[in-house]
Amino acid sequence: MTEKIKLTFWNYVDFCDYKPEMLKDWADCGMTHPVTPRFDTKIDDCDAFIRMLDEAEKLGVKMILQIYDVFLDRYDLGEEEYRRECVRIHEKFGKHPASFGYYVGEEPSSEMNKAYFGGVKILKEIAGDMPVYCNMGSIERTERMLLKGEKSLQQWMKEFTEYTKTDVLGYGTYSQLLPNGIGIDEHFYNIREFMKGAKETGVEIWSSLLSSAHYGYRIPTEYDFQWQINTAVACGCKAIVWFRFYDKLVAPDLWGSPIDEFGEKTQRYYDLARVQKRFNIHHGEIMGRLNHVESYGVGIAYGGYHYFLEGASELIDRAVCPNGILSFFKDEDGSDYAAIVNTNQTTSCTFALGFSDKVAEAGIVRFNGNSYNELCKREGTNGPISSGEIWLAPGQMELIKITRA
Repeated sequence: MTEKIKLTFWNYVDFCDYKPEMLKDWADCGMTHPVTPRFDTKIDDCDAFIRMLDEAEKLGVKMILQIYDVFLDRYDLGEEEYRRECVRIHEKFGKHPASFGYYVGEEPSSEMNKAYFGGVKILKEIAGDMPVYCNMGSIERTERMLLKGEKSLQQWMKEFTEYTKTDVLGYGTYSQLLPNGIGIDEHFYNIREFMKGAKETGVEIWSSLLSSAHYGYRIPTEYDFQWQINTAVACGCKAIVWFRFYDKLVAPDLWGSPIDEFGEKTQRYYDLARVQKRFNIHHGEIMGRLNHVESYGVGIAYGGYHYFLEGASELIDRAVCPNGILSFFKDEDGSDYAAIVNTNQTTSCTFALGFSDKVAEAGIVRFNGNSYNELCKREGTNGPISSGEIWLAPGQMELIKITRA
């Protein structure tokens, strides 16, 4: 399904407060698939909603529809009435060229489980290839509120995807922005557990990450935005959903968002825009097309990922970095790629690789595959060949294409 990595955000703007310049703000910030403002056909202007979709098409962005009429808590209308609502909404809005998918709810509890299964199944039948998105929250919340010790996350994912035929599942964790890096392990643990289920079910994982200071989490820096996107994508996630984009007028739990409570852009807006636009230019499309194989920790292994040791890969014999990720990918043609990321949130480092005798050459790929900078070439030599040192800023990722001998 993925043609590019999706960059979006939780949109808490009510449609009655929406202004056309907001859409341009989202696009200028590098959002490729904005979630629409909260819309209800019974109280909001449907023609104005269509005009927003028309403008999104002109700007070249797709939109994830946030329409109350098909939210999962509307499933209590009964299956037939909910189905009629889904058909009505899809006919009116879902077939617009700028419509990409549906957001239907967040963090289901065990009490919502029936609605989650039934609602997603019905809307997915009607929406076809369009994703139907609901955020599960973190592993901790999912286990406490939904699973309740009755089954593993992977078992639940298997049952859910087989029943609903969904192709998307979201999760969220913000621990990576706790002070002094104390929550980094939790960040990677969440990705690993959801990606484990993704491998078993074939769904895409959408990662909800932090763009505000929320409760005890810190205000993110430009490096933090880069670190969050690249660690999630390098470990296989296919979308980033930011919390939040706008501050609230009264917010004891939240501040420092990209746009403040008065509608003014903050430093976070410009930092996030720079990171996302750079990501879209270099990696957004190509990483969307690649299939994740495996990730390893180098120097430090977080979240239960294995350390990269000799013999872990037939293509790379050696990886040296004080703190990094080394991930392997394949494209649809079977070509091999490796992504490397500096997992230190504040300090630059070097990453060195040794390629095995099964590798003819390797090079860094940028501009979504349109630029190739050779790292090493065998040219008749025997034994391993070295990449040399690759410098990485905090959270920086480089993608390496590997050509087999």
